[in-house]
Amino acid sequence: FLTNENKNLRKILDAENISNDPKHIVLAKVLVDRNSPFLKSIIISKGTQSGIKKGMPVTKDNYLIGRIVDANYLSSRVLLLTDLNSRVPVTIDEDGTQAILKGTGGGRPMLEYLPEDYSIREGLNIFTSGKDQIFNQGTPVGKTNEQGTITLYTDVTQLIFIKIDLNKKNKEIF
Repeated sequence: FLTNENKNLRKILDAENISNDPKHIVLAKVLVDRNSPFLKSIIISKGTQSGIKKGMPVTKDNYLIGRIVDANYLSSRVLLLTDLNSRVPVTIDEDGTQAILKGTGGGRPMLEYLPEDYSIREGLNIFTSGKDQIFNQGTPVGKTNEQGTITLYTDVTQLIFIKIDLNKKNKEIF
């Protein structure tokens, strides 16, 4: 078990390119995965003691998976992109079209507030737009699929370790 956990941590460190300033990177372990029908959040092993604040973006392998919505001294709660209450401004890579990524409570979020007569094609990349000044512009999120929903780059049901970058925009939003 420890050998596998060590291998996973090494993969995360390599994938996240943590080299220049490790003091501003917080790696946390997922402690609890609250899997209710519509509410999708996780509890992680780091909190305000590690510099985590509400609103900070949470990633895995440099892909956005959610944001901190509650931070205690030793733990925090992360609202995942699939949660019914999740809303993130995004850009569609083909032509820079702006939309809102809305959690559905299921496995795949969807896009809303698209321009009239906009047709979603399969395979378009979705990135954060940065318009909310919470998430940095250009963080990869997922791809469109044939049903018009978004397939996230990271399977949020299989999270073990996640990353919070303390250098990211971290103004409190709640």
